[in-house]
Formats: sequence, structure tokens, C-alpha cells
Amino acid sequence: MKFNRLFYDSKLSFNAISKKRIVLSILLGLISALVIYSFFFVLRETDRMLFLDFENRPIIVPESERRFYNLFFAAISMLMGNSIAINFLFSRPQKMFSHRNNKRNRIMNDQNFLGFNFIHWFAKIWFLFAAFASNHMGSAFIENFAIPSVLLITVLYFDSWKTISLVLRKRRWRISLIHFITFFSLTFILSKIEVVDYKSFDEKMLAKNPTVDVPSSLHEYKDGRRNYYWELVFKMDFKPDGKVAIFTLENENIELHEVFSHIRKWDSSMLVYETYRNSPRLRANKDLPIKSIKEFELEIYDSGKYRLIYEILNTNESSSKFYNNRITHDISSSIEKLDVYASPPKPERFSIYGNRVFTDTIVIDVSHEISVNGIGFSIDNLKQELRNYVDESTIFEYRYDNNTTYQDYINVLSAHKSAVKELRDAEDYSAIDAEIHKNQFNRDEKLNKERRRIMDKYPINITERFD
Repeated sequence: MKFNRLFYDSKLSFNAISKKRIVLSILLGLISALVIYSFFFVLRETDRMLFLDFENRPIIVPESERRFYNLFFAAISMLMGNSIAINFLFSRPQKMFSHRNNKRNRIMNDQNFLGFNFIHWFAKIWFLFAAFASNHMGSAFIENFAIPSVLLITVLYFDSWKTISLVLRKRRWRISLIHFITFFSLTFILSKIEVVDYKSFDEKMLAKNPTVDVPSSLHEYKDGRRNYYWELVFKMDFKPDGKVAIFTLENENIELHEVFSHIRKWDSSMLVYETYRNSPRLRANKDLPIKSIKEFELEIYDSGKYRLIYEILNTNESSSKFYNNRITHDISSSIEKLDVYASPPKPERFSIYGNRVFTDTIVIDVSHEISVNGIGFSIDNLKQELRNYVDESTIFEYRYDNNTTYQDYINVLSAHKSAVKELRDAEDYSAIDAEIHKNQFNRDEKLNKERRRIMDKYPINITERFD
């Protein structure tokens, strides 16, 4: 038996470790956890600040999501710190390990994997994937990866319990419970530490690349066209003094009369077929007065662009970081009545309706309270009502007042377009349109004629005026 004890000993005495080494291991573990947490925090903020989304908007993390990420990083950091502390505690033979001891080897092997090998894997795969995905998935990332994240932390924490069970015999469950409470408390405290002032960074990013609060659409209407990111984009928003301002995509403030020259400059830099195909995009604040929007449209119209793309809120969180949804609108020549500012005489404007005569006019009062021919309708019932009037001989007159906002206008326009789309889709318009765009070089005349027939049968005829 003495021979076996000389070379092999499975007994451990925790009391054989000096108090000084225990205190040093605890301090080393806490400092390591703080350093690792700080590294994760700074790396996440650096990744977030280096990139904008596809619409040149800063990536802002909501506070609820930030708390979850901080807790996850704090838990991982505490586990790493715990591993480093155990490694330091048992890193060299002492009186309790003066002989060969398989338990010491097991502890060291486990902690070497947890401390260094795992952190290498975690930094390369889990963290980098999560940091990228969370920036573009938002709360969808939390919904999909919250359970794997909790399971990951749970499995790693149980590894610490295994080490405690190897070292301690008496009062093992009591000490394990104390360790769990301490670990949970320190994790919560660590997650409250803000290593950098991210709020000031958010303010600076928003000041340099402001996010425009575009209107939402109560009706799910999708244009169906591709999102071309080289289209000309104008932004409209309120200045701090409450006045309406127009900005380029690079956030350069321009005057209303400069829109014309800006479009001409843009056209001259593009190929002819690109100029014909693309239309300007408007990213405007939903609370802007509709008169400001229509004055901007008039400048677009005078530049020879008869179509404008309104950007609306994309409610799909997984894709909202890449693009806004959009509604394509053919500008009506009736907006020439808004020519209120001094400008040189302009040639006779083109009208998309030509010399067509409409036998019926449906009046829609566009405001917070919507009415059709004097009868009030809620926005939810508006689409069904408008379906009753859509035909070749009817034109819809949008009437605005001084209180009409851009959001009110989009509510009516999206309901109108949704009503027309449903009528067209009853004759397979969407399937025909998709087939034509899928084979753009085939030039199937039969399909083109059928699509044109459906469009002429259910047109979108709009005129506008101010009361």
C-alpha cells in the first residue's frame, strides 16, 4: 500500500492549499472576467460602429436586446474567469498534490479545454457569428438563439460543479449552492458595467447619418421590383427649428430649387437605359405636411421624372436592416397647382392621362378622418370600399387640407393600390408580371398584351387638390 501511495493518490485535501493562493486565484479570476467582458463589449461596439446598414442608417441596439447581450457576455466572462482561477489554484503540485494524482490531471485537463481551447473556438465561431447576426437580425436573433445561448452557459457552468465535486467531499451541495448564488450575482453586476459610453456614440452616429422615421403602411403592399441601391435618394425631415429640410443620401442639405439640378447631374452620370429605368426615391418623415411632399414632387416632375418611389416602413425585422419597403407612384400633373414659389416659366407639363375623359370622380378626403364621397371610413375598411369604384372611366380625387400629413396620404394611397392589386390578381396579374420580369429578354407579346389589358381594366387614376 505504501508503494501505491508513492506513485498514485486520489485523495485531495482542500485545506492543504494556502489561503494566500486561494485569495490570489479569486482576484485573478475576477480581474480576468472583467478583462474578457470588456474585450467582448468593445469588440461588439467596434463591429457595430464600423458598419451601416444597406440604407446608410446606423445600427442602433435597443436597450432590451443590449441587456440580453450583456448578460450573455458577462456569464461567459465569469465562466472564463472561474476557469482561470481554478487553473491558477491547481497549476503546480503542492502538499495536497505531492504525489501523482489523477484528479489533479483531470481538473487541469478540463480547465485547459474550458479556458483556452474553448475561448479560441468561441471567439472565432460563436462570438463573430453572433455579433454579425445580431446586428442584422435584431430581436429575431434573440428568439432563435436565446435557448442555445442559455444551454451553452449551463453546460459550461456544470463543468465547474464537476470540479467542485472532485475536490470537496463534505458540504459539497452547500458550497455548490453558495457558488451558484455568487456566480449569478457577479454575472448580473458585471452585465451592468458599461465599458464605453455607447449612448454618446449612438448620438454621434445618428447626427452624422440620421434615421428618417418613414411612414408605415397598414396594408401589406409590396412593389415586387428589385431594390436598386444605386437609385437617387432624397431625404426629407424636420430641422431642429421645426422647418422642413431636404437632404441628399450623403446628408447634404439642399434647397428645394436645387432638386432639379441635382437630378440632372445624376442623369448625366448614368447610362441612357439606366436613366430611363430608375426613378428617384423619397425617404421622408411620416409627420411632414403633405404640402411639402407635393412641392418636392413638383420639382421631380419638372425635371422630367414622372414616377417617384416612396419608402415605407419594412415591418419584417430580419430584412428591415437592409431596405425599406416601397410604393411606386406615378406623379399626377394636377400638382402643378402647387407651384407657389417664384420660378422661371416652364414648358407645358406632360400628363400621364393625355386627353382621356373620366365620367365619374370619387372624392377622397385625406386626413386623420378619411371619407369617400362624404361618407367616413376607417382605414381598415377603406380598401374594400375603393374596390367598388376602380374602372377605366373613374378617377379618384385626393383632397388635402393644412392638417394632412404624409402618413395620412400613405394610408390612403397604400389602401388604394392594395385594392387595385387584389382586383388585378383575380385575373393572375402578379403571375403574368413575375413571368415577364423573369424572362425580360424573351419579349412574349401575348403576355405583355394580357398584362396591359388587366392594367387598363383596373387602372390607378389619381388627381389631387388642396382645399
